[in-house]
Amino acid sequence: MSRSSFTALFTTADKLLFLVSLSLIVFSYVYFWQTSPASYAIVKSGQQDSRLINLNESKIHQVEGRLGISKLEVKDGQIRFISSACKNKICIQSGWHQHGGAVTACLPNRVSVQLGRQTSQTDYDAIIF
Repeated sequence: MSRSSFTALFTTADKLLFLVSLSLIVFSYVYFWQTSPASYAIVKSGQQDSRLINLNESKIHQVEGRLGISKLEVKDGQIRFISSACKNKICIQSGWHQHGGAVTACLPNRVSVQLGRQTSQTDYDAIIF
């Protein structure tokens, strides 16, 4: 297929529709998928009450889970697991979390951390484990 026959397949309206669609996709990505930094974290552990942690205070928090103690480090508006009583340590390997709406958890130890931002929006509708 030569170049002239390829361009003949698309009319001006087709090209315009393609550009409008592409612009709409880029606008939607920028507008709806922006993440803002979190200002606090909600820590849940098994049947215990939730704890609210300020992410602006550098500190190490200990949380009692089903298997033992999990340690969370807060520094520079970020949070991460630094130790846990679980076997595979996937929670520790997940690293730092800082964006509002993010969730990290140590499922075997039943400890979860949900990061919150100033608005009441969340990026999910339920968490079950």
